[in-house]
Amino acid sequence: MSKGEKGGKERRRYPRLQALYLLSYINKEGGVQKTGVSMARTINMSPMGVGVEVYEAINSDSVMEMEIAVRDTIYAMQGKVTHSQEKSSGNYVIGIQFDQIQKELAKEL
Repeated sequence: MSKGEKGGKERRRYPRLQALYLLSYINKEGGVQKTGVSMARTINMSPMGVGVEVYEAINSDSVMEMEIAVRDTIYAMQGKVTHSQEKSSGNYVIGIQFDQIQKELAKEL
């Protein structure tokens, strides 16, 4: 059973859909930019958040400035890292909650 489920039922208002897109990001912790522009890929997305596979450890509560390329459109947004988990490959999967609902992105999903 995944984190978003209880008794097999999805608890999220907007369930995340499997989606593989390129993403560029800047990681900010405590208002300080921790990295230059880095690349990653999405795993899943919803109008409220995104699951991302990254190649470096990123702390929860970090602020992420992102651009996600979905088909022919690039969406710029900001969000906060809600969780981070290291994979056996050495990469990390992070969950990011957007600061604002992404209505235009929802139309693409």
